[in-house]
Amino acid sequence: MSSAPLMTVVWARVARRNSERWFRWVEARKGRKPSAGFFDSYPRFLSSSDTAATVNRLNQRYRALIDSNQDILQGKRVLDIASHDGRWSFAARKAGASHVVGIEARQHLVQAAWRNVREYETSDVEFVQGDVFNELDHAGPVDTVLCFGFLYHTLDHITLLRKVARLHPLHIVIDTAISVLPGSIIEVGSEKTEHESAGAVDEVGAPGMTLKGKPTKQALELMLTASGFRQFRYYDWRRVGIEQWSDLKDYYLGERITLRASP
Repeated sequence: MSSAPLMTVVWARVARRNSERWFRWVEARKGRKPSAGFFDSYPRFLSSSDTAATVNRLNQRYRALIDSNQDILQGKRVLDIASHDGRWSFAARKAGASHVVGIEARQHLVQAAWRNVREYETSDVEFVQGDVFNELDHAGPVDTVLCFGFLYHTLDHITLLRKVARLHPLHIVIDTAISVLPGSIIEVGSEKTEHESAGAVDEVGAPGMTLKGKPTKQALELMLTASGFRQFRYYDWRRVGIEQWSDLKDYYLGERITLRASP
């Protein structure tokens, strides 16, 4: 848990409750029309893992993670950290990346990723099974790094970013849950590694469990800066005309962010 002053934590929780009420009001007033998009044409990714994802959420995330970063994907060598079932590696290749390598710890997800790219007849995409912290030491030249849905499943944020920085990428794109408490802190917790949406590597003293940490935006920016990334561009989820927010609540409340950083 954070070391923030008690009243600061209390006010943060009050603010969150108010945001929750506003979210419910917005959902009640706005239309609930789902957004058509990229993944409508690739339905395998709706069922190729046990981590549930609606087509609306995937389509909106595609716009934020891939479409808004076309300029740093086209013709680039891309590394996809924690590539899951290959959905974002595949999307990056379709967006024009010259070659994509995905690193994923879980064997069944690597197998699913290979099946998906074969089914959709996609070349120049490959997947490596292993611990990302080990595999980054052997990664080849890369222009753009994708880190989607992983940063809050580890407590070794600065180690990860330093290893990425040693590859000298021109950009890193991060999509992560964050702490909304004030200050430069990391909220620490634990989770079971048995589920594929959690961290995959057991702690030495706690088999079946792994530590995780949600940094605040301020903490994340400090770690990025210390790793050599000094320019930040945030995707503004609230200003892109989303109509159906029911499966994007974390983005609406600012509890999950999307940004790209460069040296």
